[in-house]
Amino acid sequence: MAARRVEKMRMLEREGLHSIGTDITDENSVVTLFEHVKKKCGKIDLLINAAGIAAPDVSIEELSAADFLQVLNVNVLGSFLCAREAFRHDCKRIINIGSISSMAPRPNSAAYTASKFAIQGLNRALALDGRQRNISVGVLHPGNVASELLSPEIFKQRQDQEGLLDLNDLVRSVLLMASMPPSANVLELTIMPTTQPLVGRG
Repeated sequence: MAARRVEKMRMLEREGLHSIGTDITDENSVVTLFEHVKKKCGKIDLLINAAGIAAPDVSIEELSAADFLQVLNVNVLGSFLCAREAFRHDCKRIINIGSISSMAPRPNSAAYTASKFAIQGLNRALALDGRQRNISVGVLHPGNVASELLSPEIFKQRQDQEGLLDLNDLVRSVLLMASMPPSANVLELTIMPTTQPLVGRG
């Protein structure tokens, strides 16, 4: 698993997983990551593009260009660089993590929403480009997920008003997509709490 946060890497290693420090917004770092994995494992079977951040919860008038670009760099450029290297190493399945924000955005989310719309487009382009090489590319669109990244206030608000998915629900969805035979591809999958509004949310 690639990660940039040192504490996250140490936690993974304690659980017996192999991790490597990577900045997915840095081209050389991503190239090095894939070369390392190929050398250590012999081949690369699956890429899960799961890294992502959100911009500060501010109005469009207050959103800085730097914050906007940071979100695009992590969420879009990082996913592109990883997918490109996966293609170069003939990885046969790529799973991108999108968001239902690419269907119905929340207020004050221009950067995050733009990035997830971009992931939707990137996913379709990759699926098309991968077709002749038997590379399956799909995107998982989660709704609200119980995450340590949520502030306590937002966590409680969403839990009370819309519901939250357990992280294991998300994991099961990824495993479903990853376990498909080479002849099958889940192009898009949406999972959200039963009580979460989607249509008309914006």
